[in-house]
Amino acid sequence: MRRDVCKSACALLMAAGGIMFTSAANAETTLDLATTSPQADGTSALFYRTDLQPTGTGVIQPFVRIQAKPTESGYNTDGVIEFDTKDNPGNWTHSITLSQVPIVTIGGVQYREFVLDINESTSQNNRFLSMNEFELYQSNTNILTSFNKTTHTFASPANVTTLVYDMDASGDKLVRMDYSLASGSGSGDMFVYVRNSLFTGAGQYVYLYSAFGNPDGSDAGFEEWATRPASNPPTVPLPASLWGGMMLLGAMGAAKIRSRRRSA
Repeated sequence: MRRDVCKSACALLMAAGGIMFTSAANAETTLDLATTSPQADGTSALFYRTDLQPTGTGVIQPFVRIQAKPTESGYNTDGVIEFDTKDNPGNWTHSITLSQVPIVTIGGVQYREFVLDINESTSQNNRFLSMNEFELYQSNTNILTSFNKTTHTFASPANVTTLVYDMDASGDKLVRMDYSLASGSGSGDMFVYVRNSLFTGAGQYVYLYSAFGNPDGSDAGFEEWATRPASNPPTVPLPASLWGGMMLLGAMGAAKIRSRRRSA
């Protein structure tokens, strides 16, 4: 399941850092995928814009659907669904195990990959969507429920979860996406890569809680989280800005070699 995607080139981008903006309206740092991809949370995760096609059965494996207007939230479980989660546990909303989440190597670091397919309007004013919460948990049960949005804990069953990753752990953040940059419904819109080293909690089940809609509200179909099977190797294209940086470094290296030759 280990696959090398960007190798050491992505380390250069991470060192340079993603473009981040602070929104005065909600005091959250914006990781603006509508402008630049990828974005880094500064510690443990990378967010990539994508136009993954197709996203049908066998290409991705959906595990939770969320839909409401203008804000929405939810998580996967085989238990009682909550908030704006769609579909009773079954085909599109259900538990997943850590073994179902593929490992991808980026810049020499192993990450777990999650895929998000959003469904928004393509109009000028409504094509954006903000993701305000992204949290991952491990548990030894597949039927967690009664999630508390304030304490970020599950009440039933109690004491059987471990918080693996919280996008807001080092300060409030939101990820801004532009639906018009992909090919519409049926294509993926974002990859989220979370460091594999964080998944040290007890339990084989993985829960993903996410919330959307502030300030860019949801206005159309459902948002869907999925994983990709090992038979479909992840393709994470290098952004144009990184290629430009690599070309610049290459030019500098060539100039240095020519200078050494002349000196010799």
